[in-house]
Amino acid sequence: MSKVTMAAVALSLFTLAPVATQQSPTTPPDALDGVDVVVLLQQGKEVFGKSAVHAVHGGFNYLFSSEENKAEFEKAPAKYAIQLGGMCARMGGMVTGNPSDYVVHDGKIYIFGSDECRKLFVATPAKYLPRPPAPMPTSAQAIAKGRTLLDKAAVAHGGNRLDTLTSYIETWTTTQQRQMGPVSITTRNISRFPGGARNERTIPMNSGIRTIATVLTPSDAWGAFGTDVSVPPPAALPALQRTLWQQLIPLLRNRKEPEVKVAALGTSTVEGATLERVRVVRGGVDVVLNIDSKSGRVHSLSYVDRKSDGEVGEIAIEYGDYKPIDGVLVPFAEKGTFNGAPNATLTRTLDSASVNAAVDAALFQRPSGVTK
Repeated sequence: MSKVTMAAVALSLFTLAPVATQQSPTTPPDALDGVDVVVLLQQGKEVFGKSAVHAVHGGFNYLFSSEENKAEFEKAPAKYAIQLGGMCARMGGMVTGNPSDYVVHDGKIYIFGSDECRKLFVATPAKYLPRPPAPMPTSAQAIAKGRTLLDKAAVAHGGNRLDTLTSYIETWTTTQQRQMGPVSITTRNISRFPGGARNERTIPMNSGIRTIATVLTPSDAWGAFGTDVSVPPPAALPALQRTLWQQLIPLLRNRKEPEVKVAALGTSTVEGATLERVRVVRGGVDVVLNIDSKSGRVHSLSYVDRKSDGEVGEIAIEYGDYKPIDGVLVPFAEKGTFNGAPNATLTRTLDSASVNAAVDAALFQRPSGVTK
C-alpha cells in the first residue's frame, strides 16, 4: 500500500470527482464578469461591455463595449478568448476555472479554479503552461514499423487472448493521512471493450463510505458523486481520456481503434537493454511506449503531463512485477518519476487484476439524478 500526502490525494480526488457545474447552453456565464476582452488585450484596460452586444464562444458569454469590438472578436476568437478551454491555468486536467478570476499573460487570458492557483501561476507561469506536442512522424516507414512493434508488444502481453478481451479490471489502494490517522482509498478501473471505461474511487467520509465515478463511452462522458451527476466541458475530455485509456493493458487492447495514431521513434538503451520507442496517440493520450527489442514486453511508458500540483513536466512509468492473469501479462508494479525524480503519486502497486469478468452494463449508463 503506497502512502501519499493528504494534499496530493485530496487534489487527485477533486480532479476525478464530477467536474464543475456546466451551465445551460442558453445561459453561459459572462467571461471576466463582462469585461470587454478586446479592450483588455489591446489597451490593457478593464472596460465593461454591454449585455446587448455579446457573443457566445467556448461556453462563455463575451460582452463588448462596441459593435466594432464584437466584430474584432468574432474575426479571431482564439486570440481574444479565455485560453485552455476555460480550464484552470494552474491545474488543467478536469479542474474548471472561474471566469471571474483571470490573469493576462503574454497577451492571452487565463482563468483559475482558486485565488491560490492564480497566485502560483503568476509567480512562475512557464511552470504550469502546457507544452505544444512534438510533430507526429508521418513517414510510411515510421508508421509501419510502429504498428509492427506495437503488435509485437501485444503478442508478448497475451496475443490473441489480449485482443479478444471483453473486459479488464484493475484495483489498487492508496493511503490518505488524516488527523485521526491513515485512511485507505480503493480505486478501480473498469475497461469494457469496445469503448467503455470507468474509474471508481471508494472514499471513507464522515457520512460513510462514498464512491466517486467518472465514465467515458463512445457517446457520453459523465461523473457521479452520490446522487449528483455532472457532464464535463469539452476541454476536460482529453484529461478524462488520459485517466481512463492510458493504462497499459487497455492501451494495447485498443491499439487498432481507428483514431489511434502510431509511429516508431527509434531506439534507446536502459541498463544494457535495447528499447524500441513507439509513440501512440489517441485523443488526449499521447505516450511513448518503450518496448524491449528481444522480448516485446513493455518496459516503460513516458509522456508530458501535469503532476498533482499542476506543474507540467516529463512523466515516466516503469513497469515491473509482471504476472500472468488468465493468459494476459499484467504489470502489478508501476514506478513513477517526474522530470527524472521519484514521485509517490505516480507510483502504485495493484491489489488485483482480472480479465473477461462480467461487467454490469448499467455502470456505463448515465444514472438518473440532478444533471448539471
